[in-house]
Amino acid sequence: MLVSRPDSRRTAGRASGSLLFLIVLLVGAGGRNYHRNLEIERQSEGRRPYESYSTEDIQALRDAFEAELEGSEAKFEAAKRQRTRPRGDLGSVSGNVEQFAQTAQTSRAIRQAAAGVAERQTELGELDRELELRANFGQGLMRHVKRLTTI
Repeated sequence: MLVSRPDSRRTAGRASGSLLFLIVLLVGAGGRNYHRNLEIERQSEGRRPYESYSTEDIQALRDAFEAELEGSEAKFEAAKRQRTRPRGDLGSVSGNVEQFAQTAQTSRAIRQAAAGVAERQTELGELDRELELRANFGQGLMRHVKRLTTI
């Protein structure tokens, strides 16, 4: 009586075929995932003025802008304190013109100080956004690994 033994070569071929199919499936899924995450990252990034800076430089720049913001806020508060209420008609044209000039100068100082505060806040927002993007997506090789593996 003949006993049929499974041919070891045929069994090995099926196993390696299944393994090859699994590898192709994983590579395809990883490539699709990488492309999808790359597109999501591109859409969420927008304009990145600090992209080429190192993280340490961005943090140092952020600290410097934060210190400047405090100085700008102090200037803004000082400019607002200089504001006085117009006294109405002073009785002479030269007095009214002088009062108008003083009011205009004070208003200009307030607007310049407010613009300085707004500019510093905008820059701080950009720096915070860049640091957040780097924290979420990583840098260098880890950025590519996250694109590949994050679902």
